[in-house]
Order: sequence, then structure tokens, then C-alpha cells
Amino acid sequence: MTAESFTSTEDQQRGGHVMCKAVRRLAAATGVLVVAGALPLVVTAPAQATPQQCESFLAEAGYKVGPKVRTMCGFGGGPIKDYVGCYTGLMSLGVKERLAEVACSYAITT
Repeated sequence: MTAESFTSTEDQQRGGHVMCKAVRRLAAATGVLVVAGALPLVVTAPAQATPQQCESFLAEAGYKVGPKVRTMCGFGGGPIKDYVGCYTGLMSLGVKERLAEVACSYAITT
């Protein structure tokens, strides 16, 4: 075996090792980018909640949706985004606590 062929074989082995590390790094970086790209899709909130969603939720839960309920759900959709006003108002109308929480969270616009 000549010195030239020995060096060539050694370089090939080392090159393969370096190439393997490069492929692993590329795969890891790609994995990180895929996860980072998908994260906003998982974390994103519903498109945009509205007072109408609050009203629909309460109607589906069996409550009569009249002017008073519309007013309470409207508190969440106003410029102040008054969750507490919506919640306490619905509770005063006899809406169950948990349903008022959910309905008012629907009413809060983003």
C-alpha cells in the first residue's frame, strides 16, 4: 500500500464521518424549523370571538337570547372589552356560572 492510497482511504473515512455529522446537523435544524413553524398553528387562539358567538352559545345551552342577554354579551365586544360586566350581567340574569364564563370569553373580541 502506498502512502498516497493510505491517505486517500483515511480521507474517505474522515470525509464520511464529517458528512454524517453534517447530515445530522441538517436534520436537526430542519426538525427545529418544522416545530417552530407549526407552533403558531397549535397555539393560535380562535380566529376572532364576537358577541354573536356569546349569544349563540347561550341559545344552544337553552337560554332565551333577548335584549338583556345581547347587552351583556355586547359588553365583551365593546371598545373596553368588559369581561366582568358581561359575566356579572349574565349571572344576574340567571345564567350558570360556568356557562357565563364561557359565553363571555366568546364575547371578548381581539
